Amino acid sequence: MFETSILTSVPAADAVDQAHARLEREGLAGIEAALAPFEGLTAAEVPGLTRLLACVVGLVTEGFRGDTRSPETYAAIASVPPALAALMFDLTLEGIFGEGPRDITALNEVGLLTLVGLLSSAGAHEQAAALLVQAREHGSSPGLARATWVARCRWAGCPYEVGAHLAPANLGFADLADVLARIDSAALDIAAHRARVRFALLATDIGAAAKAMGVALSLPLADGEKMDLVPEIALFAALLAATGELSALDAHRLRWALAAAPGVTTAAADLLARLVAEERIAFLDPAEADAALTQLRGIITPARLPAVTAYPMRGGRPHVDIVWLEITNHCNQKCTFCPDMFREDARTWLPLQQVKDLIDQLADTISVGSMQLNAYGEPLLHPNIAEILAYIRERELPFPTFFTSHGMTLVEKKLKQLSGNYPSGIAISLHNDSQESYEATRSHKIGDYETLVARVTALMRQMARERAPAHLRLYQMVSNGAVDLRVDELTRSAFPETPERMLRHVRKWEAVAARIAEEVGDETQVRAHANSQDAIYAAFLQASQGDRNHLPILSWVDGNGVVQYAFMSARPVSTYANLLLEYDPRWSVDHKLLSNYVCGFTDTPSLAIFATGRLGLCCMDLNSTATFGALSDFDNLHAALTSPQALRIFAQLSHGVAASRGCQICLGGAERHCASKNMPGPPRPVGHFRDGI
Repeated sequence: MFETSILTSVPAADAVDQAHARLEREGLAGIEAALAPFEGLTAAEVPGLTRLLACVVGLVTEGFRGDTRSPETYAAIASVPPALAALMFDLTLEGIFGEGPRDITALNEVGLLTLVGLLSSAGAHEQAAALLVQAREHGSSPGLARATWVARCRWAGCPYEVGAHLAPANLGFADLADVLARIDSAALDIAAHRARVRFALLATDIGAAAKAMGVALSLPLADGEKMDLVPEIALFAALLAATGELSALDAHRLRWALAAAPGVTTAAADLLARLVAEERIAFLDPAEADAALTQLRGIITPARLPAVTAYPMRGGRPHVDIVWLEITNHCNQKCTFCPDMFREDARTWLPLQQVKDLIDQLADTISVGSMQLNAYGEPLLHPNIAEILAYIRERELPFPTFFTSHGMTLVEKKLKQLSGNYPSGIAISLHNDSQESYEATRSHKIGDYETLVARVTALMRQMARERAPAHLRLYQMVSNGAVDLRVDELTRSAFPETPERMLRHVRKWEAVAARIAEEVGDETQVRAHANSQDAIYAAFLQASQGDRNHLPILSWVDGNGVVQYAFMSARPVSTYANLLLEYDPRWSVDHKLLSNYVCGFTDTPSLAIFATGRLGLCCMDLNSTATFGALSDFDNLHAALTSPQALRIFAQLSHGVAASRGCQICLGGAERHCASKNMPGPPRPVGHFRDGI
């Protein structure tokens, strides 16, 4: 470091010029040496000092603009002498606000970080912390979290390098890329996962640390094998408390992971308590330490029941957005676009009394959004379908019920069973638009395309005539690009591959609806609808798993005065066909335990009660492999949904840990060769997933 006496032998202007030259050569790294000669001096004593300090502020600002957590920028700003830092703070504040009101919310993040850093370097740690608290009332970010941590540590007089607070450990990884490569090749290597957590902590990246910790805790390993993570979890909780981010432990994904590994979480809480008692965590005040311990222990031993559960509790009941009650997994179709032909589970159905009991439990002890009476199976093949529908109607359930049929089961006997026993809605997997399309994708043993049209038409006519309190959805498969190109071309070409072909098919069904409206007459207020060409084209081009752009073709007013619709709904071929690649013996699919995707059915909690009696989250799980137990494992559904087994699968799937074959189909590493027509990018094999956080 230069001595300030240099100014006695070098003119002030020359000293300032030399400092500028150093800054130009060395950038941030030259700030300490460049400012050292001017420590204890003022702008009045050194002409040009203000311009030099402005240059330093510019370098700091650029450093934060490149990386809001930049260690180099923090080291440089910490090297500024306190008096000069205070002067730079005043100059910067004046430059930003002038004589106007000094509104912290008007600052961008880079400006705020610069001001806070200068305050801290000036020794005004409490003022810096207060400024950050005020700023974070309007939103947080990794950069602000880092600034809070640095300010807190400088205030406490302890190192703000996170590594200084971690127990020494040589995990054998050079950098994060090395760690990620190891995880990719050995997903269960807990040392690699621990290193990933450490690298995130060293960068004070709370989001990355939470994600890495959640994945590690969710691995299908015993708690004893994860105990090496304890020091990192303890420090993570302390860091959250110090930076005002303790609520991150309440984020349901991390909370699930911590609760699913109770032994590890308990050990982390015990370690944190010991470190606090031994006064080895200088950056935490007693209230913050208590808050961190209360939060961490509360995950394992909550102050009040229920404990952490996978399914959110509403009024003392576990909540499920959608229940798939697969009353039977029998199907008499063999569709080429559906993997059901490769089913390995035994064909069976749930006995009538068991179905009734499950319906009672769902109504009386579970909070339910809606219920479907099938997963892959054809519900109209259940030998007691009439009694099941009648019981649902009799119970007056507090949630709507639906089922999907392939349509060929709509014979006269089944229509009579449906009469007066309609669920809230019926969906028909119509899909085909011609005999050629039917022959390419369906079994010939139970009819042909005209038979399908006639039976679906009969149902639509009956629902309109009886003023059914239910809607009718006609699913139409389209080949708009969202399908793996390894699915055979005959299957892909069987469905409308152009908007024009979709238009012709919709017009055909609009004509069917018009005839029904004419036959039934005005007494039921039946009305036929015609869709614009633009609407039909949009339905084709935008068809996705989300099932939007419904095309109404017929409406009627039910007995309650509610308008009900029969409508067409376009779905992409990928809804089912990509799953073929898992089960079709012609293909070899790569399975991976870890994925960058997470299951959306953990955000919108779902429950699949399979005909086999097993319990899972997803209706697309053909052979019920992604399950957390069976009906016989629990006293009742409430116990199942609040069980550690359910919590474990939610923890895994919310962190992209696909421990089962069924989940690996959806989330895993199978290579996809997808068409890009009308698609923003290669689609995933089935619809309910989202990118990892």
